[in-house]
Amino acid sequence: MDVSCFCLASREDLQPVTTPSERIVVAQLASGILEYGNAVTAGAAARLPYPGNLQLALDRLTLIAWRQGVGPPGSVVELLQLASRPFGDWEIRLPDADVDPEESLLAYGKPTATCEELGTLRGDVEGEMRENALLRAVMDKTRAAGAPDSYVAFRRLLIERPAITALELDTKLADPALAIVAAELRQAYPEVPPEAKADGIVRTCAGCNGLRLPLDDDRTFVCEDESCPAPGTPGRSHPAAEGVHWLRRELRTFITGPGRAELRIAEAVAAMGVPAQLWPDFDSCDVTVFADRPWVADVKAWRNPTRLGRSLREKLFTVPPDAERAFIVIGREQVKAHPRYIALLCRACPDVKPGKRVVAVSEKQFLDYVRERAEKQP
Repeated sequence: MDVSCFCLASREDLQPVTTPSERIVVAQLASGILEYGNAVTAGAAARLPYPGNLQLALDRLTLIAWRQGVGPPGSVVELLQLASRPFGDWEIRLPDADVDPEESLLAYGKPTATCEELGTLRGDVEGEMRENALLRAVMDKTRAAGAPDSYVAFRRLLIERPAITALELDTKLADPALAIVAAELRQAYPEVPPEAKADGIVRTCAGCNGLRLPLDDDRTFVCEDESCPAPGTPGRSHPAAEGVHWLRRELRTFITGPGRAELRIAEAVAAMGVPAQLWPDFDSCDVTVFADRPWVADVKAWRNPTRLGRSLREKLFTVPPDAERAFIVIGREQVKAHPRYIALLCRACPDVKPGKRVVAVSEKQFLDYVRERAEKQP
C-alpha cells in the first residue's frame, strides 16, 4: 500500500471507517518488530519493503491518531522510534491495548519482553513455529530414546546458561545426556550479534548469566533481561574472538524467564524433603510436587497480568487426571514489579480464581501451600 497516498485522505472521508482495535494494532506492531528483528539478526539488509505487520500497524495507528486529533508517525522509521518510547509518553492514547505506561516495545534497539508477549497474541507465527519446532524435535528425540533426563538437561541448560562460550558449548555437547540433542542445541544458540561486542569483548550479567549489551558510548552496559534478578551485576567477560553464543530471543523470553522460577521452586521443595519433578512426562507441566496425590504447576513470567489472562482464556494447561491440585504460579520477579499481579490476572481470567480447578498463586504462596501440606503429613 502507498502510505503517502493513503495519508492524503481527509479526516471527514475516514469517519465512516471503524476505528481499529487498539489491542490488535499494538499486537500487529509488536509482531512486525519481531519479524523485522529476526530478519536483521539473520543478516538480511535493513531495506524496503518492511514487514507487512509494520506497514499495517502504521496505517491503523494513523486512523487512531486522526480520530484523537493528534499527529501520527510519518513513516515506519518514525513508528519504530515511537516504539522505543514508553507507552505513557505516546501522544496517541491506547487505553484498551493491555499495556502499562512504563512498557515499551523496543529497548536499546532490541525487542522487549513486552514486545514478545504482545507479538504472540497476534501470532508471531515465525517465532512460535521456530520455538515449537525446536522443542518438538527435542521432545521427539528424547522420547524415542526413552531419555527424559536428556530433555530435563536440555531445558536446564537453556535456563542456567542463556549465554555460553563456544568451548563451553562444545563441552556440554559432549555430555551423553545432551549429545542426542546436539543439533537442536546448536540451533538454539547462534553466535552473539556484532552489537553485543565492545572493544572486542562480550560481557555477561552475573544476575541472569545473559549478556550485558553496550550502549552507544561503548562504555555503558545494560542487562538485556528485563526480569533479571540482579541486573547490572557484572559477570564474566569473554574475548569475542573465542566465540560466544546467545540463546535465541524467544527462548530467552519463554524458557529462560519462567525457568528461573521453576528451578527455584524445585530446589525449595526438595529442601523441604518433598519429592519434586521438573517438566515431567516431557513437559506435561512445569513442576510436579508430592508423589502421592500430586500437585502440578505451570509457571509464568509474563510482565503484564492482563495479557497473561487473555492468553490463559484462550488456552489453559491440561491438568493430569491424577493431580489433586493445579496452579498457575507467577514468578517472584513479576509479583515484585506488579504487586497486584494475582488480583489483576484473576480479573482478566476468572478461570484461575480460588475455587477453580486451576488456581493462580505467587511463587511464595505456592511454596507456603506445599510447606503447609508437608508439615501435616505423618
